[in-house]
Amino acid sequence: MANSDEIHHSIADADDIEEIHEEIAVADVFRNLLHHPAQIITRWNWKTALVGALVRSSFYFTVYLASRESWLVTLTAVLVELSFRFFTTGAAGAVVQSFRRASPQWLATAIISISLPTITHIIEFFTHYVQEHYFASIFPPSQNDARQKTFAVSVLFSVISAMFNLYMMRHGVLLVGAGEESKPILQDFKKMPVLVKDFTIYLPALILRLISERRIFSAFGLFAFFGLAVGTILGTTRGVWNWAYRSAFGAWGLLLFSIIVGAIVMHFRKKHRIARGEAA
Repeated sequence: MANSDEIHHSIADADDIEEIHEEIAVADVFRNLLHHPAQIITRWNWKTALVGALVRSSFYFTVYLASRESWLVTLTAVLVELSFRFFTTGAAGAVVQSFRRASPQWLATAIISISLPTITHIIEFFTHYVQEHYFASIFPPSQNDARQKTFAVSVLFSVISAMFNLYMMRHGVLLVGAGEESKPILQDFKKMPVLVKDFTIYLPALILRLISERRIFSAFGLFAFFGLAVGTILGTTRGVWNWAYRSAFGAWGLLLFSIIVGAIVMHFRKKHRIARGEAA
């Protein structure tokens, strides 16, 4: 039987982490990516690039128009967002896919949901900043602070989308370069509605389960992590303390609302099951 050192060595030596079809320690994923960074390019995830670029540009389109920016300013922001998001989201998707078998899962999720949004939003901030401050004569800048408003929404979405992509890939969706596990994108889309529903309730349901098991500290830690991740990313990329704590409280408020709704739904489901059992 191969010892632990031999296993770690074989993982690090694999040209592509998709060659390994077993649970992998988070440290070994990092080691493999460090030894073979080219796989991020060769396994560039065009599926997440396509979906991510379209969703992100739609954010800019909606918020800019809601902020009463001109059509020219709005379309400029959308094109700038599309131009870099398509490439960065594809590379980020390849990194996320590398962690789909990583263990422990909570640590892999934490790393992905903090590191990737931080990096991509630094790029996003400076791309739009350069466009508005150095190329304003060519590409018209926003006049009503639409960029700042969109950036805040984008950060929250980035944390959720990083967790979402990892969740999808763990269930065999949005995979590229994974051999037989990779499916046509239309087939991925067919699986998504059920997975989206499951993902939507995943975090609130997990926190409620931890509370029911009296693992209060674990539930509180997970709740705190979500808001801190959003606040840290926004505060770090903008260097503005107000943005950090406001976005953190916003994220906590959204999660708390989801937990309350989830608890109410679970309560009525339990009463319904009891009622059906008594009726039977």
